[in-house]
Amino acid sequence: MSHVTFYTLDTIGDERLPVLVCDLTTQLMRQSQRVLLLCKDQQQAEQYDELLWQQPASAFVPHNLVGEGPTQGTAVLLAWLPLSGNTGHRSVVINLTGEALEQAARFRRVIEFVPVAENARAQAREIYRTYRQQGHQLENLVAALTVEGHHG
Repeated sequence: MSHVTFYTLDTIGDERLPVLVCDLTTQLMRQSQRVLLLCKDQQQAEQYDELLWQQPASAFVPHNLVGEGPTQGTAVLLAWLPLSGNTGHRSVVINLTGEALEQAARFRRVIEFVPVAENARAQAREIYRTYRQQGHQLENLVAALTVEGHHG
């Protein structure tokens, strides 16, 4: 089973989620993790692609959109639903889709977010229940931002 970490956004706010995602992606890449950044659609994936390119040189994250880049892929792959193309072996998925992953067990680690907005928070509770019913190891953390790669 997977280790699923839920980050609550209460201390940073929903609007800072993109900064947190870039921070986490950078940290995971530095730990030699192969990351799948799973977005709800292609537009969101392209937005995160642009955000990752805007990181300072000291926080550069080699990444590409699914279907682009080298055959073996980069440390970070951005994809969207429905998944198409080869994502290769990825140990960590950062899930931005707003729904539980059907194949969460494929990944050693899954990262989810608990927004402040009540309707989105209720959806996060449903996702939590789904993973608990599937027997995954669950962890709750309060989101915090690092200084490096921090956008104003």
